[in-house]
Amino acid sequence: MVKRIMERFESLLPYSEAVSIFDAVPWHLPGRERVNIEDAAGKISACSVFSPMDIPDKNKAAMDGYAVKHINTSNASDHNPARLELSGVNMAGGGAGYPLKDGQCREIYTGSIMPEGADAVIKVENCEQSGDYIYIYSPVLAGENVASIGEDISRGSLILGEKSIIRPQNISSMTAAGIKSATVYRNITIGIVNTGRELVTGQINNSTGSLLRSFYRRAFMDIIDGGMADDSVDSIIEKISNIRKKCDIIIVTGGSSLGRKDLTTDAISRLGKMLFSGVSIRPGRTIALFNVDNMPVLSVSGLPVAALMSSLIFVNRYVQNAFGLEITEKAPAILEERIHNKTGFTTFQVMNAFVKGGELYARPLETTASGRISSLLMGNSFTLIGENLEGMEKGSRIIINVIGDIKWE
Repeated sequence: MVKRIMERFESLLPYSEAVSIFDAVPWHLPGRERVNIEDAAGKISACSVFSPMDIPDKNKAAMDGYAVKHINTSNASDHNPARLELSGVNMAGGGAGYPLKDGQCREIYTGSIMPEGADAVIKVENCEQSGDYIYIYSPVLAGENVASIGEDISRGSLILGEKSIIRPQNISSMTAAGIKSATVYRNITIGIVNTGRELVTGQINNSTGSLLRSFYRRAFMDIIDGGMADDSVDSIIEKISNIRKKCDIIIVTGGSSLGRKDLTTDAISRLGKMLFSGVSIRPGRTIALFNVDNMPVLSVSGLPVAALMSSLIFVNRYVQNAFGLEITEKAPAILEERIHNKTGFTTFQVMNAFVKGGELYARPLETTASGRISSLLMGNSFTLIGENLEGMEKGSRIIINVIGDIKWE
């Protein structure tokens, strides 16, 4: 059995070919649902949203002061103030009141509706009240200190794009426009099954399972813990079968590594078709992809770094192909030290990124060993090194994928 497994991994599929095979399958995608706008944050929009109204929908004061006809202030100065009759007050939340006549002004507060006839607001600090009159010491232009109709958001303008992550600013804009719900894609549901007798017996703690469950738990993703399967084909099939109808993607860890029984491949092959097994990536070369009823099932290493990096490639592709989005944020950085690479392998190098002198730098970690969780503790990002590169030189401009906090030095 061990010899057969080792032979299976002697010829590894190039990274680009593995991605192409994944992209060619019409995977099942989540449906749509309508949710309350307050529950939409972080989810993926299923349609574009346009404002049904102008915001503001009426001309409003942009600050506290006095609503005026700008022409009445045109010659105002410290030595020759404009004298206007005070004609009531427009409070925030109230109406426009009666029209403003020539030679009049009206006390007004931020957000109050401008009275008809007024076209500017004079700041309160540029005025002085004496009895029923306001003396104005500087001129204002038409529209000055006024939030005009549609100035913020105009009727018909886009406030949420289709297949976009719904952010607080989208929710605020929709709320301002009176929109109370949004159509979103149902959450992508990822099932995670961990295999290995050492997990079932408690000989080792299931750190790989907790890493994947916590990493993929996002506002637009739900996680199903499929539990821990023993080292038997029947146990693995049972765990997968228990969750398969609830999931969009399943990740199975363990059972596919060199030197142990290849139970996972045998088990999943009974449920669907294997598309490939073994990819020239580091870490995580033992990854295999299966099509189970147009749902991707990934068999990955039981080691935490390898499991995360190799599964992330294809979970990310699923999200990219479906929505044009990525799970990780990308950023340009300057390589602080040279990186070595083994040609023939696409390497996912864990990095420690930091800001120095206003520039983002990335320092490669000495080890990205598949089983060392500490590399993820020390790192906050990773970069991809192509299979034809022997390395990347110090000072190179690279793209990093951010998976942790970036500090300033």
